[in-house]
Amino acid sequence: MSLHPVPEDRAHGARPGSAGAGRDAVTTGVGSRPTRLVGIDLARFLAVLGMMAAHLMPPSGYPGHVPWVSRVVDGNASTLFAVLGGVSVVLASRSTLARGEVAAARWTTATRGVLVVLLGATLALGPANVVVVLVYFGVTLVCAVPFLRVRPGWLLAWAGLLAVVGPVVNASVRAALDVEGEGGSLGWGELVDPLVALRAVVLTGTYPVVTWLVYVLVGMALAKVLLAAREAGTDRRLLVRLLAWGVVLVAGSLTLSTLVYEVAGRAAALAAYPSFTGPQVDLFVGESGWGAPLDTGWWALALQTPHTGAPLDVLRGVGVALVVVSAMLLLAAALPGWALRLVEPLRAAGAAPLTVYTLHVLGVGVTGRMIEAVVRAGGFTEVPWWYLGPWIFAVHAAGAVLVGVVLATLGRRGPLETAVSAAARRTGTWAAGLGRSR
Repeated sequence: MSLHPVPEDRAHGARPGSAGAGRDAVTTGVGSRPTRLVGIDLARFLAVLGMMAAHLMPPSGYPGHVPWVSRVVDGNASTLFAVLGGVSVVLASRSTLARGEVAAARWTTATRGVLVVLLGATLALGPANVVVVLVYFGVTLVCAVPFLRVRPGWLLAWAGLLAVVGPVVNASVRAALDVEGEGGSLGWGELVDPLVALRAVVLTGTYPVVTWLVYVLVGMALAKVLLAAREAGTDRRLLVRLLAWGVVLVAGSLTLSTLVYEVAGRAAALAAYPSFTGPQVDLFVGESGWGAPLDTGWWALALQTPHTGAPLDVLRGVGVALVVVSAMLLLAAALPGWALRLVEPLRAAGAAPLTVYTLHVLGVGVTGRMIEAVVRAGGFTEVPWWYLGPWIFAVHAAGAVLVGVVLATLGRRGPLETAVSAAARRTGTWAAGLGRSR
């Protein structure tokens, strides 16, 4: 989840209109923000909507379940957040690294991660209607610090290694501990047991770092190759290629997973779970996981089941992220100025994902308390519209747009983004000063 959008002078190391910014992209006419960042912000907004849909649309087994919505958002919206988080790490640290202030860049990134952890642990104190991702994401940001200066090829190599080894270790550890998942949202209550909390955030939780670091590293590599292509004037050609590669990854992972399952995977799963019928196994492998492959068997590692971190799940998620990011960047570059002004509220909301996500989680918490009260009163006969379904999703989406309208009108960033960036900047300044004093 990209939580720290930065002004274009920090993101690209140059002021609008300067020689260094000349090839960024056409400016929007709205705050002189280059269309490259508009595309990233629009991708963030889509990720926000995807997370909302995952939380608010009825899941499988509930009345009103819409299968295609689950197929689109489950395991893809959160992955898009993580990839964009890697993009933001590069954009936020690029100018600092260019000045040779490596310690400052590291401290700034780590501080942001720690602050996101603190916010996530606090949000997780509310009703457990959703699994709050922020603690996992914050720790992943801290883990990304050693990779700030790593070249794109090596970033992808590390990501590939983690994508292959991580799910095997993850599934094996969970099997040895006999746990499906631990930690949940990792609120302050869970953090009182440091060993379990550390184990959950790294391996056994819903969004384990061993998987999420893969997506963040891919996002960092993506940002670096996009910046290099922009300076070479080949960014449009690269975006078209990335879009095509994204489609190939999505189609390939889905096709290969289906083929493996139909040829031998279903039989292997039935052998592993002899009490299951064929339809029960189909349902089992079709539902989202809890952060790890469904089993230690080869068949579970060969499926693209969402939220399992299996290699094909990772490839599908990365492919979706490439498609969305490339498409939004190409769209932003193609839109005329008046159209960019029309989508400015969406861009502003996408540039404030930490604020919007926090408001969304708080809203879900309120309706969670309400449904608990209804159940206790014995008045629960059906799932109300204000708890799950398209109407409450529309309310949250409209709220996100409203936040964007307010921020765009005021010409400001989200309040949480501003606070986190200010604190991170202070530690970065301190680290830079410490380095100069030596």
